This record gives sequence, structure tokens and C-alpha cells, in this order.
Amino acid sequence: MDKILSLIVRLVVWFSRLAKPLSHVGLCHYEEYVKGQQLKVLLVGYNGARNTGADARVVALTQQLGQALETEDVELTVMTLDTDNVKGYFSESIRMWHFTTVFIFSLLKACSRHHVAILCEGSTLTPTFADALCVFFCEAAGIMQRQHKPCIAYGSEVGQLHGWLARLSRDLCRDTYFIVRTEESLRNLQALGLRGHVGTDTAWTFQSPEGEEWARQRLMEAGWDGQQPLMGVAPLNPYCWPVRPSVWRWLKAQLTRDFSLQYDKLYFFSDSPERRAGFERYLSAMAAAVNHYSQEHHAFVVILGMEQLDAGVCKLLEQRLGAPHAVFTSKTSNVFQMTGLLRQLNILLTSRYHASVLSMEHAIPIVAVSIDARLSGVMREVGLADNYLIQAGDHDLENRITTSLQRAEAHQQEIGEKIRHHLPHYKKQTMAMSQFFVSWLKEKFL
Repeated sequence: MDKILSLIVRLVVWFSRLAKPLSHVGLCHYEEYVKGQQLKVLLVGYNGARNTGADARVVALTQQLGQALETEDVELTVMTLDTDNVKGYFSESIRMWHFTTVFIFSLLKACSRHHVAILCEGSTLTPTFADALCVFFCEAAGIMQRQHKPCIAYGSEVGQLHGWLARLSRDLCRDTYFIVRTEESLRNLQALGLRGHVGTDTAWTFQSPEGEEWARQRLMEAGWDGQQPLMGVAPLNPYCWPVRPSVWRWLKAQLTRDFSLQYDKLYFFSDSPERRAGFERYLSAMAAAVNHYSQEHHAFVVILGMEQLDAGVCKLLEQRLGAPHAVFTSKTSNVFQMTGLLRQLNILLTSRYHASVLSMEHAIPIVAVSIDARLSGVMREVGLADNYLIQAGDHDLENRITTSLQRAEAHQQEIGEKIRHHLPHYKKQTMAMSQFFVSWLKEKFL
């Protein structure tokens, strides 16, 4: 069905060139930049779904661009799945554009009413989580291409794409310029015949002083004595991805009234006996390692659901813990609060990439259990991969996590120094990216 979706998107992209002539007879709304008027920039991303990392990226990006464009007459618009979920995230000058997971025509409308598009989700062209997410960004890029409007991907990941998805990306993104996050992404981009250079993730500059004040108070209300070491754990289900559409599974869910594996509408999480066994192994290993560390160091455990989808995983992990603990998820805590919690920790065990990025502002020791090339990549970049990076499918997972946690405890200062050494470089790269964007924009328009 994702392939069918891609064919529909190709058709919509082809017809998008008709938006301008149709607007002349009042059949649609189309905007084309005229020199001297306000330039309208659309930020195309996965916001409003209570994904802490996605929200932190775009909040930081709007701040970076706001500083870089302060002398220009530019209006920024952020696409969001839920406007209530992003209240208080952006300055009043930033506009919101609501869309749904049935994105085909809402994306066409949004692109047609703006002059520039920024693809601002990290997983821009990666099939790890869903092929449909790649199709979404390809549609935006393709519409801008057909309407002769500039498009840029900002701090993006590009995975190894094959078959119809590679062809779609190659065709619809050929005029899009990519600022990718890693050298590996650049190689994958070049293999597709697309253009770009290496930048970094935009979330490195995200700040949350009010979130840190809130976090300390909430942790004490949850039972932390203010002195115990704080151990954070940010789990996920590594075996439920990617999500894929299925009419059969949708019909079955309607008949059985069992929607536990439904992601949204026709989209369902991956599932099989092997995947369920893999998740049980992962969860047992994480819980045992956390219990061992917390008992040995008298730590208070903070379970962090970085995306609202992680809430169920957090509950299952909580049921296996014997240590004093508290659970916080992005379903009820916003991006500032979740970041504040991460920055209170003494050590972090994470399977979430942005949990590592947002915690590094305070140089917190990290052990990563990864299914995500982004998480593996950042651990390699800061020199922590050899001792503190574990793949979720590795053998002897519990012992590997426990050993890495013990090593991290013993080498906190060394880990902190490595992280602090790299932070200025990342922040310098975010500044260079915004400066490049301004020069790129002026070349196109100003």
C-alpha cells in the first residue's frame, strides 16, 4: 500500500503545477513570491505528535533562523498534527499549519501557499520507522519542484534506500538541497544522485531553564530525596518498527475490537512471534540492568517516554523495577519539561537518539542500546561507541548493558570531557547551517 501511496503522490505532484493557473479562476489558493513582499517559509515536519526530539529540533530551528533572519522580512510557518500539543513552544511570530496523517492534499495546500519549504524532520529519507514518512517528505519536495519553488532539507538523515522508494526520492527530491547530519547520510544521499553537505542536528542549541526548575520540583514530589543519584532510562520497542499499512489488519481490528497494534488509521506496527520474543528479551535485559545499577548505587530511577508511543513500554518497564522510581512521558510533559528531566540525571541508559542529544548539554554519561543509526552515529562521533554503544539485537544483552553502566559509573569524568569537547563543534555547526540557509535564501529571492 505504501507503493500505491507513492503513485498517488506522484500524480498529485504532477498536478501541483496546475495550482497557479487554477488560482487565477478562483479554484485554489496559490502564492508566488513577488520581490518586496514578505517571504513565506514552510517548515515541513512531524510536529504535534508529542515526540520530544522532533519538537526540540524545530523549536531550536525556529530560534536559530529567527536570529539569522532578524533583518529580513520572513514569516515562518510550522506544520503540526495538533496545535494544542505545541502551545507555548514557539514565539508569537511563528504561524501554525494544521495537517493530518492523511497528508496528501493538506500538504499540497500548504506548499502551494508558501514560497520556500524546509524539510525539518531528522528521519527525512530513512525507512527505519515508516516508508510513508519518506513519501511525505518526497511529496513536499516534489510539489516545490513542480511549482519552481526552493526546498531544503535541514539536519536530515538519509538511509540506504532501494527499489521504488529510492526511485521516488531520486525523482522528487532532485532539486532539493540537503544539509545532512552525518557523513554516512551524505554517502547515501550521493548514491541517490542528490546534492548536499554535512551539518548537524538542530537540537544541540535547545535550552530549557524553566524545564530544569520544574523537573527538580517534580522529582522531589515523586519521591526523590534530592541527594540520591538519578538514573534515567529512555526505552522504546525496537521491534515494532517500521509501521506499514494493511487493509486486512484494519478489517481484523474492526471485527475483534483489538486496536493494540494500530498506529493510526490503516497503519499498524510490525508484529510476529520473533519480534515479540525480541522485545521481551530487550525489556528483560533493560529492567535487570537498571535494577542492578540502582541497587548497587542506591539510585532513584527516572523512566522517560520521549514519544507518547513509548508510554506503554514505560509502563511495562516500570512493572519490572524494584528500585524507587518515577515515570514521565511526553503524553503529559512538554518538550521543555522532558529536557529538564534529562538534564537532572547522573547517568542515562537510552534507546532514544534525542534523549542522548538533549542530555549532553550537561555532559551526562550515556549508555546507548540502539536500533537507530542516529543514536549509533552520535555515540561514535563523541568517542563513546567502543565502550558504551550496544545494539538491541546483541547477544548477552543484559550483561553487556550492566558492564557498560558499571564502566560509565567509573569513568564519568572521562565521558563528560569527551562530550564537552564536542559540544562547541556541534553548536558551531548549527550556526554555520543557519548562515548557509540565509545565503541560500538570498541567492533564491532576496
